Amino acid sequence: MRRHLVELAICALLAAWLLSGVRADEPVVRDEAVLARQATMKSAKAALAVLGEMSALRRHFDRAAARAARARLLEALSDLPDRFEQPYFDRHTRARPEIWGNWPAFLRSAEAARQAARGLRTNNLPALRRSLPAVMSACLACHSRYRTGQ
Repeated sequence: MRRHLVELAICALLAAWLLSGVRADEPVVRDEAVLARQATMKSAKAALAVLGEMSALRRHFDRAAARAARARLLEALSDLPDRFEQPYFDRHTRARPEIWGNWPAFLRSAEAARQAARGLRTNNLPALRRSLPAVMSACLACHSRYRTGQ
C-alpha cells in the first residue's frame, strides 16, 4: 500500500513538472550553448512525458514507444555533462551557479539520473510503473538542487 502511495506521489510530481512548461513571458535565448542545453532538457522531458502518460494510463502502453522514449531519455541524459560544461549566466537562466561551483557533485547527480534511466524497464506496464519512480526521483533531485523556478 505504501509503495503504491509513493508511486502515485511521484506520478503527481511528474505531472506537475510536465505541465509547468515554458511561460509565454520568457525571453528568447539566442546563445547556441543555451539553446543546445534547452533542447537536451526538452528531449528528456518529452521522453518522460510519454513514459509518465503510459504509467498513469493516460496513454495506452506500447512497448515499442516506451523503448523509443527510454532511448531518447538515455541519449539526453548522456549529453548533460557536455551541455552544462560551459557556464552561462544571464538574468534569465534557470541554472543555478552551484552547477559550476561544485562540478563533481553535478556530474554525480547527472550520472545518478543516467543510471536510473538505464534501470528503466519498458517490457510491460507493471515493470515501467516499478522503475519509473527512480528516474523521476533522480531528475527531481537534480532539478531541486541545480535549477531555479521549478
